[in-house]
Amino acid sequence: MTLRGLLRLDGPEDPSEEERLERCLDCDSDLTDSQSYERHRICGACGHYYHLNARQRVASILDPVSFREMDRSVTALDPIQFRERQSYRHRVLEAQRRTGLAEAALTGTGTLYGREVMVAALDFSFLGGSIGVASGERLARAFEHAARRGIAVVTVVSTSGVRMREGLLALMQLPRLATAHQKLAERGLPHVTLLTDPSTGSAFAGLANLADFIIAEPNALVGYSALRKMREKMGEELPEDAHTSEAHLRRGLIDAIVKREDLRPSLGLLVDLLMSNYELRSVGRPESEPREYSHLEAWTQVQLSRHENRPTAPDFIRRMTTTFIEIHGDRSGEDDSSVSAGIGLLGGEAVMLIGQNRLQGIAGPGAIGPAGFHKARRAIRLAQKFKLPLITLLDSDGARPDLVAEEDGLGNAIARCMRDMLRLQSPSVAVITGEGASEAAVAMGVADRLLMLENAVYEVVSPEDAARRLYGEAAHVDEVAERLRLTSNDCLRLGIVDTVVPEPGDGAHTNHDEASLLLRRSVVRALTAIQSERPRRRLNRRRDRYRNTGKTHSWVFGRIERRLADLADRFIHWRRRTGVNPRRASRLAETPDDPEIMR
Repeated sequence: MTLRGLLRLDGPEDPSEEERLERCLDCDSDLTDSQSYERHRICGACGHYYHLNARQRVASILDPVSFREMDRSVTALDPIQFRERQSYRHRVLEAQRRTGLAEAALTGTGTLYGREVMVAALDFSFLGGSIGVASGERLARAFEHAARRGIAVVTVVSTSGVRMREGLLALMQLPRLATAHQKLAERGLPHVTLLTDPSTGSAFAGLANLADFIIAEPNALVGYSALRKMREKMGEELPEDAHTSEAHLRRGLIDAIVKREDLRPSLGLLVDLLMSNYELRSVGRPESEPREYSHLEAWTQVQLSRHENRPTAPDFIRRMTTTFIEIHGDRSGEDDSSVSAGIGLLGGEAVMLIGQNRLQGIAGPGAIGPAGFHKARRAIRLAQKFKLPLITLLDSDGARPDLVAEEDGLGNAIARCMRDMLRLQSPSVAVITGEGASEAAVAMGVADRLLMLENAVYEVVSPEDAARRLYGEAAHVDEVAERLRLTSNDCLRLGIVDTVVPEPGDGAHTNHDEASLLLRRSVVRALTAIQSERPRRRLNRRRDRYRNTGKTHSWVFGRIERRLADLADRFIHWRRRTGVNPRRASRLAETPDDPEIMR
């Protein structure tokens, strides 16, 4: 069905709907027989995106004939009686006649693949898509109506900001929207926004960035500041792709760029994941955990955990899930590629996944900077909001040891990430898949269940660093690795991990598919078990687990232990100082002439 055929919506006919180009304005190609232009308003020759008005946007997203417009009667023609050569009231009336809309914001309900959603679209052809009192009220009502109905909100942004000719009343629409949006957030309902060309100004900051998930069309003009102001401030031309959706994606300011023809299925999938109400439950008796593991030397396991062909977190996620939608950054201006995060389907249940990627990083492979921990925190907050189980895959070189990371608040980022993991009310499973490195692993590993692959290691410090500290060189690394008790068997005996996941053949690097299957089975088993517990009990057990890590003694046994340790320490120092074995010394005193003893 063509876009024109989908436009059977409530409300007046849009006059611009019939305006159809015959030749591309960008490459001069013939558009008369172009299916791409007919369906999506895209030039099939050069890929140029043409403007879609609000009704066309809604029609391209929702199921046919499902849209029902809301609040069409909400208007405010001239709230501050703005004076200029041509009256503001006349401008609004002219925009209404030209576009067929009563205001820049078109709001209403409809279905997306059968699921009811609230849609709100800003139309740039109506006074630049600017938000005034009437548009602000319509958008606020849309959020509040969605909160009452328990449905998701999809906003389509094409705007230049707030409406100057309505003065401070227009600016006050930003807190109005934030207040109404808070009601949606408190209900744990999703808000997904689409940025189109252009999406700029205070409406970009005050509406689009309230969303849980931000997607954009390719090469869209996106950002808070106007290009003109940026050029004037810098006094020079901007880079070619500055202020575009592609630039924002690289900086982790948006989550995805989606082609117009893929937009509807992408939105449908995302809303389904965020609104998922399926949960894994066990049937019959739970399977027993495997008990036979390899007993390789500790340094050998360290080397296997770092094997260049060992599956990374993205490898495991791709094989374990049937669907995965990634998030990028936390909108602070940096997207650390050493951490991947997103929503996926595992065993038919929507889960939030966070993976440490040891092959990528901003300052070097596997090193996680503050932005990586901030991205993980954003994923944890989304899991909390939408009640999604959280699964973390841990494999990195640790936190990034450089001055820039320190000055960007690395320590604070680690602490807050660990705190958010402990506070999370959703079920959580952490898996050490390779090298669980010190604080980077702990910050994302304090979960209800901690699993560990057979040849993975969990380190307080790398064996090489420990050997250099103890011996001044790394020659004794194999001996130090054994003493650090960092293997999966050691961690199981110490009670730090709950389960050791077997690996295929000589290690996970030999067969990625089988390794992923074994890991998926163990994660599903653990997730099924903890989801059967009551939330409060599960949270208390998590807190008790980490509150009581490591054995300590009471006052009486503590004094005895300290006394015995002190005597043993004195005895060892006496032997080192005298160089004589005390047992041999007593025998020498009794039979000093015995040649065997003397020898």
